[in-house]
Amino acid sequence: MKPRNGLGARRACLLLIALLVLTAVGQAAADGLEDARRRGTLLAGVKTDFPPFGFIDRAGKIQGFDVAIAQALARALFSEEGRLELVPVTSGSRIPFLYSEWIDMIIASMTITEERRQVLEFSDAYFVSRSLLLVRKDSPIQGLEDLAGKPVAIIEGTIQDKDLATVAPAARRVIFGKVPDAVQALKEKRVDAFCQDDVLVLTLAKDSPGLRPAVKPFLPRPYAIAVRKGEQRFIRWVNEQLAHLKADGAYDRLWQTYFGGLGELLTKP
Repeated sequence: MKPRNGLGARRACLLLIALLVLTAVGQAAADGLEDARRRGTLLAGVKTDFPPFGFIDRAGKIQGFDVAIAQALARALFSEEGRLELVPVTSGSRIPFLYSEWIDMIIASMTITEERRQVLEFSDAYFVSRSLLLVRKDSPIQGLEDLAGKPVAIIEGTIQDKDLATVAPAARRVIFGKVPDAVQALKEKRVDAFCQDDVLVLTLAKDSPGLRPAVKPFLPRPYAIAVRKGEQRFIRWVNEQLAHLKADGAYDRLWQTYFGGLGELLTKP
């Protein structure tokens, strides 16, 4: 939990994965779609600390918008329920899990970036998010210019590490592995702000009376489902299913379920 620039570590991780991808060229590489069919189960990497996309409910079950999308894909693949296995991942672990073949796909608030395109195949966007700051209600922070010299919590492996360095280079980024740890540090005044995706910040602010969003959302970026590089048939199938969800109204129903209270603040892809 010490301040550092996570960009170099993230690039090193992506470079390592890229080397694994190149090593696999010319070999009989696994295909996630066929693996799932042979196995009889779709393995989806989802977050459990990122409401409303992925969280653990009071009954101990993983729920969320990403989970519902994964369930719809599993139903489409097997034409029945009970063929989905949810594998908890973090922002930092989701790509290594995919290349370790512990999961077939990532459905975990994954932002599309050109850097990630080097090692992943991305689906069409199923959500558009912007970055936003979460601060304590008594904080004087009102704009990005107020972050100079202040410690700001960032989750390892997220796009905010790079984006905050661009829009507020004088801020001191403090890296955390999980969202609850970053929020706790904010409450305990070990950091002055937490930078994350707008929907998460708005959800956390709604559920935490002592916290509030600060500044306007910035740098919109799309979320997509990701599979291993080269699995183009798999990603075409995913895109077909996403199109079906939108065409038959299922996507809009899920949107209302998970984002109904925030709808006017968000943009559909």
